[in-house]
Amino acid sequence: MTDINKLDDLIEKMALVSKESPTYEKLAYCIEKNYKHIIFMTASDVAKQVNVSQGSVSRFCIALGYKGYNDFLHKLQQFVRKEITAPQRLQYATNSNRSISNILKMERENINELETILNQPAYQKLVDNIVNADQLILISARMSATLLSYIYYILNKIRSNVIKITPNVPEWETLELLDPSSVHIITVVFPRYPNVLLNKLNELHKRHFSISAITDSITSPVFNLADPVMSVPITTSSIFDIYSTPILFFNLLLRDVAGKTDGLDKRMSELEQLEKDNHIYYEINHHHSSGRYSESELE
Repeated sequence: MTDINKLDDLIEKMALVSKESPTYEKLAYCIEKNYKHIIFMTASDVAKQVNVSQGSVSRFCIALGYKGYNDFLHKLQQFVRKEITAPQRLQYATNSNRSISNILKMERENINELETILNQPAYQKLVDNIVNADQLILISARMSATLLSYIYYILNKIRSNVIKITPNVPEWETLELLDPSSVHIITVVFPRYPNVLLNKLNELHKRHFSISAITDSITSPVFNLADPVMSVPITTSSIFDIYSTPILFFNLLLRDVAGKTDGLDKRMSELEQLEKDNHIYYEINHHHSSGRYSESELE
């Protein structure tokens, strides 16, 4: 673990470590001047650019307090992704030599972090908040809001009184008029952190609404506005952030919510019957004459 919590801390630490050798000095200079580009580069890419060995890159990252280059890269991405623009992403990602295997490796490392995340006390508090709230409101904005439909779809099957609200609907303007004692807010806040969402959360926080947040880093601005706050890693390896780890996190979260929800068996049975009555899903149930077979005949 390191005490580096923001980009300025990292630059100060690199300046200190750079005094240990000329190689470290070259690496520190390269990373400081090109950090927005570095987040799309492998250790091998950095080594070639600085004209040092890949081992030197790894040792430099360890000297900074990280487990290795990938650990360093994850943290650097957290610091940088909130400020990097879409045109810059397009430029850097297009020029990057990062292979699919490296991106998948980073995703596997992100997923491996979930076990630790799910064992935190904050996670259990999040589960309890979702189970016990009289009314649950899901809010987000811009790209982060693309995750709300997935969460809402599953939560609406598990329990009643779930509402999804984004800045483009009228309910957004009247959120502050709700009763804080009967409402719990769940928000998803990933970079680039939208001001429209942060401003709304700040107003809700001032009015004493209880808020749970899912974000990407301890440096996220939502940490002062919600409790609990779950930090779930995302990968910045292309033009757009990769949300596969948050999707898996939400699936596991909602599984645990379902496990603590009373009367879920009855609700699920009633939903299943409603779906059958309304012919929601396609069913294979044809006679031989049609050239198709029923599912029972195929078993």
